[in-house]
Amino acid sequence: MDKIVVLFVDDEEDFRVLSILHIRRLLKKSEFEFVEAREAREALDLIAGGLKPDLMILDYSLPGMNGAELIQKIDDEHPDLKNVPCLIISGYSREEILTGERSKRCAFFEKSIDAKNFYRQICEDIARRFGLSRP
Repeated sequence: MDKIVVLFVDDEEDFRVLSILHIRRLLKKSEFEFVEAREAREALDLIAGGLKPDLMILDYSLPGMNGAELIQKIDDEHPDLKNVPCLIISGYSREEILTGERSKRCAFFEKSIDAKNFYRQICEDIARRFGLSRP
């Protein structure tokens, strides 16, 4: 299998770095290429520049535009990416942020104090989507 290209958008650099390390560690036999963005505009610029992610992990709370608005803009401007799996992560509850079409389009993971369980859930979702061995 080729590398799985993951667009990871979160304005908290420490969280992005730790998340990438955890995902790589839990899904150690899989090849990932992570492309990082600090905000929605940066992610949109990467996609406009030709980035074709296999998976998008978006924080809900981003400067300028939230994760649900970002995925809507990506879908509107890049219809070829509408089938790319999307994970939204947030400290807010699912009911507070995802409604309608976004709730069908994106999987949701609530940031938790229990980091081990949080990353395990995310990795299990990624493994299921891409047919990888589970953590």
